[in-house]
Amino acid sequence: MKRTKLIISALLLAGVGAFAQQAEQPAADKPAVEQEKKLVTPSGFLQAGYTYTDANTSTFLLRRARIVLQGDLYKGKAGKFDYKLQLEVTGTPKILDLQLRYRPIDEFGIKLGQYKSPLSIENSEYNPARLEFINYSLVVQRLARMSKSDLSGYNENGRDIGLDFVGSAFKQDGYSLLNYELAIFNGYKLNTNDDNQSKDIVGRLIVNATKELSFAGYYQWGEGNLPEYVDSLHKYVAQTTDFYVPLQRYGGGIAYKADKAFARAEYIAGKTGDINAGGFYVAGGYEFVKHFMLTARYDYFSDNTDDKDYNVEQDYTVGLNYTPLKSLNFKLNYTHHNYNSKTDLNGLYLMATVKY
Repeated sequence: MKRTKLIISALLLAGVGAFAQQAEQPAADKPAVEQEKKLVTPSGFLQAGYTYTDANTSTFLLRRARIVLQGDLYKGKAGKFDYKLQLEVTGTPKILDLQLRYRPIDEFGIKLGQYKSPLSIENSEYNPARLEFINYSLVVQRLARMSKSDLSGYNENGRDIGLDFVGSAFKQDGYSLLNYELAIFNGYKLNTNDDNQSKDIVGRLIVNATKELSFAGYYQWGEGNLPEYVDSLHKYVAQTTDFYVPLQRYGGGIAYKADKAFARAEYIAGKTGDINAGGFYVAGGYEFVKHFMLTARYDYFSDNTDDKDYNVEQDYTVGLNYTPLKSLNFKLNYTHHNYNSKTDLNGLYLMATVKY
């Protein structure tokens, strides 16, 4: 906690100092200033909103405040060497991304640090400021370590610490036909050293049929140290902290993105211990008037696909997005939550996003 605050304070002081130095530079030094801007490019976003449900929930909330620093350390004949640092400063401040990437050629590169897992399209390709909905899909929340409701018990914002081999091949006009990632992760908590020798392996292949249309497949093999994995759903009883169960995930998806429309669908399944779980979502949207987009999504998820009567969740979401400026967006979502075809819950969600 103290270390994170010191990092944030140092970054803010460095930013103030850089701004002051830039203001004092004479016109003759402008090329040097431009070179410095390529080295450090700041960005980020702020999100706040309101939630109402018929389960006695009514609250305004601060959802996220992100600070991002990224830039090129080297760019030349030997390739490109860049970095990214992303901080979350709401609640308990923490480092989300801290990565170094070296890409000597388009077909091959190496990424080292903490960053999004390539499991799924939605998790890795859509940050909360880019996602068309306020909340991530159920299957991503449950199986991609995206939220506190993940079946593994890990809530790591869809991230992990490790080494990643990345690349793209067969360049076309503005895109590549193939993109791949093969990562070795700790399979543990963020900003924390691994507590065992077991590692997770995650692989993903994306085929871009056109610039707008992509197909993806992915697989994760791993283990989890889950001492609290003892509820009635599961058949394990943990006696020590050295209690490992399989954490395997696999799936695929399709994504279409145009100027005024999008469509996306993914299926993800996995095994946590001896329990098989899985689900899918289908989503789409269309900008019917300039700055206004209608969206819709159907979510299905089962905690135990071997028992059709156990804990099946379904969400029906419709939304309206208003983007008056590139840096400003408002989202309004209505979601009908259904549990086991018996319990219904209605929710109204509002969120404003400011990007900088």
